[in-house]
Amino acid sequence: MKLSIITVVKNDKKNISNTIDSLLKQKFKNYEYIIVDGKSTDGTTEIIKKKIKNKKKIKLIIKKDRNLYEAINRGIKASKGEFIGIIHSGDTYSNNKILNTINKYLIESTDIVIGKLIYINNKRKIVRNWDYKIKKINIFNSFKIAHPTLFIKKKLIKKIGYYNINYRISSDADFLIRLSKVDKLRFKYIDKNFIFMKLGGLSSSLNGLSIKILEDLKIYYKHFGLFFIFLYSYKLIYKLYLYLISLIFLKNSSVR
Repeated sequence: MKLSIITVVKNDKKNISNTIDSLLKQKFKNYEYIIVDGKSTDGTTEIIKKKIKNKKKIKLIIKKDRNLYEAINRGIKASKGEFIGIIHSGDTYSNNKILNTINKYLIESTDIVIGKLIYINNKRKIVRNWDYKIKKINIFNSFKIAHPTLFIKKKLIKKIGYYNINYRISSDADFLIRLSKVDKLRFKYIDKNFIFMKLGGLSSSLNGLSIKILEDLKIYYKHFGLFFIFLYSYKLIYKLYLYLISLIFLKNSSVR
């Protein structure tokens, strides 16, 4: 098995079906799909079981977890694929051929594949376009990687370590910084939109945003010492610039 796709979910009965359908509609079929349900109580589990009935490629893990990243780690450890991709509950693939496109680059001489994503709201209006054309990955631009578009070799995850479950929101930032430090990292950037990412979740709330900022600061200080002040400021300014550009050029745009 070349590719394992992982979805982590808990109490998201309104959105989980869209995510599952998005994968099942893919023309590319050489994958396994692992859904990690953190013991949902709102009917999500029952919806998943109904959707995946008699589908041998899909594995459902139901187990209480500490947070999102412990559940992701659980999915990775249960996977059998050479490459790992993650799609969160509520997110959907951009079209039904995108995994075919990505699969062309999931080869021995590639460590990771990354692309673009588009943020959408509940009305499927485009809010922001994550469009970073990356020519080289290093500590100065690891934050430009759209984490939901990351397809990575499982053996590379084992090399740099799994997601740090001590971070509730920003463990992906820590993971990408560790990834950026890999010597001679072989990657392919595809200039196509991989994912429609639905806004929401813990990091979208005021409390979640404050947790994220504090975790980001801890992570940057851990990796870069006092130099983190410069790097984190650069990250914030760059993201603000792209956000403003999105407001100008993506106003009233929508997806099907």
